[in-house]
Amino acid sequence: MVASITTRDIADWISERKHIGSLKANGKKKDISNASIQRDLTALSRLLSFCCSIGWRTDNPVQAFDRTIIRERREPKRPPTQKEIQTAIDAAPPGVAGILSILAETGMRMNEAVKLERWQVDSRSRQILLTKTKTSRPRTLTWHTPGGNATKALEEGAANGFLYTSGTTGKPFANFSSNHAQIMRRILRDNPLFRRFGVHGLRHAFAVRWLKAGGNIYRLSRHLGHSSVKVTEQNYLGFLTVEEQERVQFQAEQIFAGVPTNSPTPA
Repeated sequence: MVASITTRDIADWISERKHIGSLKANGKKKDISNASIQRDLTALSRLLSFCCSIGWRTDNPVQAFDRTIIRERREPKRPPTQKEIQTAIDAAPPGVAGILSILAETGMRMNEAVKLERWQVDSRSRQILLTKTKTSRPRTLTWHTPGGNATKALEEGAANGFLYTSGTTGKPFANFSSNHAQIMRRILRDNPLFRRFGVHGLRHAFAVRWLKAGGNIYRLSRHLGHSSVKVTEQNYLGFLTVEEQERVQFQAEQIFAGVPTNSPTPA
């Protein structure tokens, strides 16, 4: 019963999940990742918080459980190269190719690009107003940055409505990740040595290009919509050389001290 769940029950449930694992489609077992357990705990916590709000409980045992002991271990993924990105764009149908180009040249999140409409694109100021963001807070991007130049992809989009839509439905892609995965499988059939990458890899590649080109990490953090510059540092500094990391750090210290920097700006 909801009212009887304790922190000990949460701990026992986690232990049982790790012991049992999960069944794959082919009937084989595989280990449960800590990331999956963390997501399930988040869902359960939200449920119990709701129970508290309507008087079914007075506390949330998930919040009392120390989740830091369930550490997520994620292998760093190398961002795709420019050649790999271009291979995917060349193999994609027009609508998919357009969105891939925007993602690669602006570092947007997938849904931001899929739902991008013409009225959001200001050609005079060369800026994009994003309203459907992860945090639901609007933010404005410059489309020509140290990380890329989206002019061509934006100009080739539809003159009205959504910039790029499905050639089948004429509507925004309902599951763009699936469309991208089909492109990856098609390329791999012709070239088994091709290193496939996910849609989010385009965002990572953009950010790394920005920093390698000498771009300001604070501006990058705002551009990407990160909650803090620490998130940007944790995600991308490791892909830079020691010299590049030192330059980024020096720029950050100069900004903090109020000293103007000469980081590259869009032409």
